[in-house]
Amino acid sequence: MFLITGASGNVGSQVVSQLLAAGQRVRAYVRDPAKLAPFRWSEQVEIALGDYASPDAFENALEGVKGVFMMNVGEAEAFERLVARARSRGVSRIAFLSTLMVEMAPDTALARMHAQKEAIILASGLEARLLRPTGFMSNSLLWAPGIRTDGVVQNPMGDGRFAPIAPEDIAAVAARALTDASSTETVMPLTGGETISVPEQVERLAQALDRPLRCVDITAEMAIESLVRAGVPQPVAASVAKSYEAVRAGRAATTTDTVERVLGRQPLRFEQWAKAHVAAFR
Repeated sequence: MFLITGASGNVGSQVVSQLLAAGQRVRAYVRDPAKLAPFRWSEQVEIALGDYASPDAFENALEGVKGVFMMNVGEAEAFERLVARARSRGVSRIAFLSTLMVEMAPDTALARMHAQKEAIILASGLEARLLRPTGFMSNSLLWAPGIRTDGVVQNPMGDGRFAPIAPEDIAAVAARALTDASSTETVMPLTGGETISVPEQVERLAQALDRPLRCVDITAEMAIESLVRAGVPQPVAASVAKSYEAVRAGRAATTTDTVERVLGRQPLRFEQWAKAHVAAFR
């Protein structure tokens, strides 16, 4: 049995799907089970009610669980209590969704929050699988409103290249990290298999949509304002803007082989992901 937190999210929902496909039993830890209703697998999983601020509920959800998928949610003290409960209930392994910003921009608020949670897991003595993805391909869904209204994508990264990764690939690595007894990697940096610029992403998305799209360059300050309007806390938005600046400056044009090495296949390319999710942009 595996406990998945954030089971209705971009990555968590995919982790559930991957584990079910591998024949594993899954329990979703959620505040609102209605959020699982859109998923076809919702009737195949057990549901435990609670959140990261409910250590007793979390401990109850750990019954019979050998591995947990966790995210960077809540304050460090609350997170530490949950990890301690996991250890006390005999959980053997935690897969934690961190960020490559821990390495690329360690001085940002977002990187520090993730690094703090990583340290808590490492100090617990549990087997840690720290997943450090670069930017998600699904972040391009933030472009959808502008694409629908006027075919414009705001671009704070210029022609800088980076290697976005599909949530499906992150989840596949997470599922393998939880279930593969031979896995020994603690830190797993995750990128897509190619570097690409925002204009190139937009071009491939335009091909998938079969309509013209164009990029409009914006400043980091404008990007922060846009993220805050979308509901992102200001310190997190500022951290994300730092990653945009790193891309623009050419400091993010690197790839890792983790996905290929762990899964035995190439990561999804952006055009593959775009074609699979094209309806979200129409």
